[in-house]
Amino acid sequence: MIKPKHTFQAEEVVAGYDQKTILNNVSISIPSHKINVIIGANACGKSTLLKTMARLLKPDAGAVTLDGKSIHQMPSKKLAKLLGLLPQSPIVPEGITVTDLVGRGRYPHQSFFKGWSKEDYTAVAEAMDMMQITELANRNIDELSGGQRQRVWIAMALTQQTDILFLDEPTTYLDITYQSRFLIY
Repeated sequence: MIKPKHTFQAEEVVAGYDQKTILNNVSISIPSHKINVIIGANACGKSTLLKTMARLLKPDAGAVTLDGKSIHQMPSKKLAKLLGLLPQSPIVPEGITVTDLVGRGRYPHQSFFKGWSKEDYTAVAEAMDMMQITELANRNIDELSGGQRQRVWIAMALTQQTDILFLDEPTTYLDITYQSRFLIY
């Protein structure tokens, strides 16, 4: 299946926290169907930029658009079908199993009245297989190592099946073997 082309832009974005500006008039255009990398020193604003582009942080000025439309005016589920984010330090819900967490990536594809579809189960199974966590399916996240947790989070992001996926330091906690495998995907 050919994925549609998207235009994704941040234009003259000003954003920050607690009245401290981190991004000052930042503009970026993300090409469709390409792997893009943002490189910079610690605390230079990379995570702030990703959070702003994923609508977790509203810019003080400027605009973030997807296909020419402001992401802040798009319905949440519609945006979540197109764009996903794996943040640097995701918060683990207490007492949740690997399969439950990975399955949460399917939320944008579900409705209140409809149960899980064959596509939902397939997406979860494929992502878990890709991240080699199938054998961890029934374990609680609390019981996993940092690297195993990171692979679960990546699987959840993959399960969302978005056209655009922002990954903030995705290889953190992964040993060198999984880092290299991940970078090949």
